[in-house]
Amino acid sequence: MFDLHEAYILTKTGSRGGKTYQVVIVTPFGYFTLLSHVSYQDNQEVIFKINDFINSEKTSVLVQQNQRHYLFFLSLFLLVMIAIAAFFATSPVTTCTFYKSIDKVFIERKSLRVNQVIEHPLENILRFDIQEKQFRYSKLYRAVIVLKLFKEIPINPQYTDESSIRYTVSRIHSFLQF
Repeated sequence: MFDLHEAYILTKTGSRGGKTYQVVIVTPFGYFTLLSHVSYQDNQEVIFKINDFINSEKTSVLVQQNQRHYLFFLSLFLLVMIAIAAFFATSPVTTCTFYKSIDKVFIERKSLRVNQVIEHPLENILRFDIQEKQFRYSKLYRAVIVLKLFKEIPINPQYTDESSIRYTVSRIHSFLQF
C-alpha cells in the first residue's frame, strides 16, 4: 500500500453485546481493513507500528496477523464431527426376523466391525419384556426376548422411546399370537 494516512481501531458491537476489533488503514484509495477477531491489545500494537511507520522516514513496515487459533478450533470441531459420524456409521444395524414356517427367530446384527447372527427356536421363547434405563432426565427402553432358561436377548442393543418399543412388542405378539 502506498501513501498511508493513518490507522485506527474500528470497534463493532454485535447483537448480543460482544465486541470485535478491526484495524482500518486509511489511504487515498480508500479504507483497508485487516483481520477481525484479533484482540484489542494485538490490534493496538499493529496500529502503533503502522502509525510509527507513517510518522517516520522508514521505507517499509511488516505487519503480520493470523487466525491460527480459529483454524485450530475449526479443525478440532471437524475432527469431533467426523468421529461422531464414524461412530454412527459403524454402529450395528439389527434385523429381527420371526419365521413361523421353520419355527425360528433370527437376530442379525451387522456393522463395519461385527456381523453376528443369533438363532433360537420359537418354542424357547417364554415372553417379551421391555427393559428400561434411566438416562439423565429421561428413561429409554428396549425390547428383550426372554428364553426358557431365563436368558435375555435384546432385540436391539440400543435404547429408544417407550411408545415405539411398546408398538414393536405388540406387533410381535400379534404376529406370533402370544
